Amino acid sequence: MVTVCYISRSLSDFERRYSQTEREALALVWACERLHPYVYGRQFDLVTDHKPLESIYGPRSKPCARVERWVLRLQPYNFKVVYVAGKENIADPLSRLLGSTAMREKHSHESDKYVRFVAISATPRALTTREVEEALEKDSELIELRNAIESGHFERCMTHAPVANELCVVGFLVLRGTRIVLPKTLQARAISLAHEGHIGIVGTKQHLRTKVWWPGMDKAAERFCKSCHGCQIVSRPDAPEPLQPTPLPDGPWQDLAVDLLGPLPSKHSILVVVDYYSRYYEYDILTSTTATKVINSLEDIFSQHGLPLTLKSDNGPQFRSDEFKDFCVANGIKHLKTTPKWAQANGEVERQNASIMKRIRIAQSVGLDWQKELRKYVTVYRGIVHNTTGKSPAELLFKRKMRGKLPDLTSVDTDLEVHDYDAEKKGKYKLYADEHRKAEYSNVAVGDRVLLRQDKIDKFTTPFNATPHTVVRKARNQITVESPTGAQYTRDTTFVKKYVESDEENKQGKEDCDEGAMNAEQQTMSEDSERIAPNTVCNQNVAYAKPQRQKKLPQKFADFVIG
Repeated sequence: MVTVCYISRSLSDFERRYSQTEREALALVWACERLHPYVYGRQFDLVTDHKPLESIYGPRSKPCARVERWVLRLQPYNFKVVYVAGKENIADPLSRLLGSTAMREKHSHESDKYVRFVAISATPRALTTREVEEALEKDSELIELRNAIESGHFERCMTHAPVANELCVVGFLVLRGTRIVLPKTLQARAISLAHEGHIGIVGTKQHLRTKVWWPGMDKAAERFCKSCHGCQIVSRPDAPEPLQPTPLPDGPWQDLAVDLLGPLPSKHSILVVVDYYSRYYEYDILTSTTATKVINSLEDIFSQHGLPLTLKSDNGPQFRSDEFKDFCVANGIKHLKTTPKWAQANGEVERQNASIMKRIRIAQSVGLDWQKELRKYVTVYRGIVHNTTGKSPAELLFKRKMRGKLPDLTSVDTDLEVHDYDAEKKGKYKLYADEHRKAEYSNVAVGDRVLLRQDKIDKFTTPFNATPHTVVRKARNQITVESPTGAQYTRDTTFVKKYVESDEENKQGKEDCDEGAMNAEQQTMSEDSERIAPNTVCNQNVAYAKPQRQKKLPQKFADFVIG
């Protein structure tokens, strides 16, 4: 046993009025708090010459209020009270020397106490200082670092040279200021402990910075957090891609969009058909939305304006039916379906649906016939100038102006002006929308593993499905992914985000690739061994992976007998 420190103090006037037991109990409390850097986190014995303290600080003690408060102050320490008679207790005679001959500490170094305290209490949770020391004893890099710190030459430890002035050695531990320098074998474990609770990149790095350090620690923490499976499936989705305005068709009633609005509380649904060129739309109120009823309504509309070249719709059951497909084929119409669950792909008709619903709500709120009010709105809409094309929908479709209740003297514009005006407006709208939505082009490519956004069922539903999918096809912002079970889903790129694999998954993938390459090599060797020599009868049942070249001897060896 080696003596580390001597401490003592006199009692205050108030403490001198304590009973003898209380004074002895106070001595233990003061000693533990005074020597906190040496005893905190360790199991130790408190040696006293007052026998009752064994019971007072025992587990079944019921002391007075003052002593009970002292017991609470000793809760952070792991100690055992041991009784030793006064004649054998070295502290008993030393306490009598207090006064002019009171002993004082010699060579007291507060910095040593602080370093000791950091080394004991700053180790990450679930990692003990002993484990760190054992790992440091076997780590060749930190052995060289300890030698460099002692010698002051960091030529062989260049990664630690920038912080050489902050490094010190305590036993086998290497500290940078108040932080323990961890070996490579414990770095991953420390990051995992710091990321407990999935506190994010910033929180993980802050947690590590207060306890430990090693070169490249921040980048390692970011890499670990980005590859955390749980954090990825609950994180925010990627930013939407920039808007892709639909090109203006060459003429009216060539490219149309169709959609069903409803059902309304009155059990009605509204079929809306919009012309991309003129923004003129027709509608029909339906009581049934079967494919037959939809086709009948479209035939009535087409009988007035003619057949279009293309017809875009969502993936509703009416538009995916064989009956609707036969209708389009019979009339020479190219049917285009938008990306599932992405209404913005059919934005023109969706915008008209919003305008129709607004007028229906207004009519319902004032107690009017919504069908009659809707006809009034459509009449006005078709005759006024559209803010994108610069002309009224009826004028672009019929090449004439509709007569309304107000006199109209507006001159007729040419088609070239319509194109220029439309391009200018769409460009402005695109820049505005892309800026405010922070749009970015998706970096997802075919073959990437991605997470697919899923529908929200309850409060525990994560934004993304936990199972990574594989991208099998991509066309502009429409992407098709395949699940591990073989099911394919077509979504907009906003519905997926690239899956960042962890180091363990990358290692497993590399092992799988190596195993596949080995199997391929073995298969090739097997095929080489089974090749049939020339002039040998072949078995007709043998199947080769590729045609074999017929081997013949040179003509100069025709007279030789080959064994």
